[in-house]
Amino acid sequence: MKKLLCCLSWAFLGACSPDSRDNASAWPTFGHDASNNKFSALTGIDSSNVTELQEAWRFEDTTEGGGVYFNPVMVDNRVIGLMPSNRLVALDATTGKLLWEFVPDSSGISNWSKGMTYHPGNPDRIFLISGDKLYSINATNGEVIGDFGRNGRVDFYEGLEVPDSMRQRVPVSSNAPGVVYNELFIVGCKVPDELPSTSGDIRAFNINTGKLEWVFHVIPKPGEFGADTWGKNARQRNGGANCWGGMALDEKRGIVFVPTASPSFDFYGADRPGQNLFANCLLALDAKTGKRIWHFQTTHHDLWDRDNGSPPNLVTVERGGKKVDAVALVTKMGYLFLFNRETGESLFGINEVPVDTVSRMPGEKPWPTQPIPVNPPFARQGYEEKFFGRSAEWIRQEISKNKYKTGIYEPPSMEGSLILPTAHGGSNWGGASVNPETNTLFVNSTDIPWILKLTDLKEIRAANQTNPEILFRSYCSSCHGANRKGTGLAPDLTGRVTKYENAKIETILRNGAPPMPSFKFLSQQQIAAIVAYLKDTVVAQPSFETANIPENNEPYGFNGYNFYLDSAGHPAIAPPFGTLTAINLNTGAIVWQVPLGEDPEFKKMGIPNSGMFNRGGGIATAGGLIFIGATGDDKFRAFDQRTGKVLWEYQLPGMASSIPSTYAVGKRQFVVVAVNGKQENNFKGGYIAFAMP
Repeated sequence: MKKLLCCLSWAFLGACSPDSRDNASAWPTFGHDASNNKFSALTGIDSSNVTELQEAWRFEDTTEGGGVYFNPVMVDNRVIGLMPSNRLVALDATTGKLLWEFVPDSSGISNWSKGMTYHPGNPDRIFLISGDKLYSINATNGEVIGDFGRNGRVDFYEGLEVPDSMRQRVPVSSNAPGVVYNELFIVGCKVPDELPSTSGDIRAFNINTGKLEWVFHVIPKPGEFGADTWGKNARQRNGGANCWGGMALDEKRGIVFVPTASPSFDFYGADRPGQNLFANCLLALDAKTGKRIWHFQTTHHDLWDRDNGSPPNLVTVERGGKKVDAVALVTKMGYLFLFNRETGESLFGINEVPVDTVSRMPGEKPWPTQPIPVNPPFARQGYEEKFFGRSAEWIRQEISKNKYKTGIYEPPSMEGSLILPTAHGGSNWGGASVNPETNTLFVNSTDIPWILKLTDLKEIRAANQTNPEILFRSYCSSCHGANRKGTGLAPDLTGRVTKYENAKIETILRNGAPPMPSFKFLSQQQIAAIVAYLKDTVVAQPSFETANIPENNEPYGFNGYNFYLDSAGHPAIAPPFGTLTAINLNTGAIVWQVPLGEDPEFKKMGIPNSGMFNRGGGIATAGGLIFIGATGDDKFRAFDQRTGKVLWEYQLPGMASSIPSTYAVGKRQFVVVAVNGKQENNFKGGYIAFAMP
């Protein structure tokens, strides 16, 4: 304990680690620094005084509220963040007063950006991806830097093999920011999860000119390593394998660590036989050249949308009395992988375990094994009877009646299977935070099963259902609710969305707005009918912008992100439905695990601390705290790193489906978090900062 207290006192002076020492008072980029550990060396707020924390300021959007998922940056006493309306704003870090704003071209796009990249220089720059444009912005005044690309922006299709004629069908953007190495801005992208799509290649742009410097092909070209793990013409037929969760950079070694997503289409792989490298991988690339150093694939031939959506963490662990620089990755499966940064050697045991290879889908050939760590997972594995809880008898009857399969790697089918963990996790894009002094990793996770079904798109097209209410209930109500008021999974559609132009809603339906899937398999008339239902109007003709887009020709589709609910409409599993877990990075052992969130309905039923579906992430501080929102009860909490006990909580006006930041102005420490808009609270979305009185 004396050693820990000494380290914490030293951290107050900003000497906890190289990254923290350089940026002790700031939060200079997504995840705080290149290690992506979401750790601050500040100790002004700690376990002894956090109960005194109060709201210091808030900055609210000027338009109807919506979602904001941003991890704000704080540099030079300015908090910089993206608003729900897609405005980038700089705020006075002490008062929240607006200093400048930048409005990117946001026509037809949906805001799902989680962060930006700040780079000090002359001038200090911000790299922001909005829609299909990469901007370089002066961090001092919010103006674009004109000599970057063309008038301060680069076409984000640059270096991706998408013909101009296909751009409407293959939208490209980025959910997560990139990293800067020397003169290079290295970044991933977001491409469609369904077909048509494109290979989500990793690219590096010159930070001064915007020139494309290198490209790593995540779906290899013929003759490149890994090309034989796909079928013929994979780069033309398939897509995905992109990085949408964020990266980590070992600046000393010049290695960028890139987690990649599943191939497109996520849930059916007969047209992409093989292991499918470099989808579902952790890639170690030479940051200077983009050449592969090593890789590890966490799911072979993914059929379950088990993207690596969490950014990696760069850590140093004890092995045989020696310190080893490592890279950690938490996954949707609830696994923690740990590798030597230089060699890719696994520092925890991993077994290649035989799995179910019998698919009921034509032509599907699941991979015969999957990598499963030896250490205990932080999420429940497989929808087993011991997890059924209070609805066990009803669940058993439903499984028997519908002949559902429940294996952890059960191949998807049109009959349906019950899976756990799901594409929501386990962990998700919020990732993990790490206290490097205690070598403890903290990760939030969801434990709610899905009913996963594929649909025959030929039958859907042949039926040509055009009744607006039936279409909404078929494709939208499972997430947004039958009353359109939203759920913990998706937002209220009765306010903000009804004010959108028809063309924007059509674009969102066709392209998707993560985590919402695309519905491009629906006809233009069907999409127009859903728009009419949302706006309570008669069905209009499809807009000029989307009327001529050809329909999708995939044979099978996905029926949506559907929680498996019991007869009362509750998750068909025993609580907790969401957790926060502390893991010892030296051993892989779970130190503690506690529920995250509290469902008010379950509390009324006498079931407190139920845990909840969660989206977002937490940060760790040298003050011994974890700050995290992420839950549908709209609370922002501080947990004790040693015990997992909630020390402080605050009722927000909306859900904080984001990652907070912490910083200091003088000797006063602040914590700031992005908060979604919520119509019933008349809150339009924005940022709320907390500090001591």
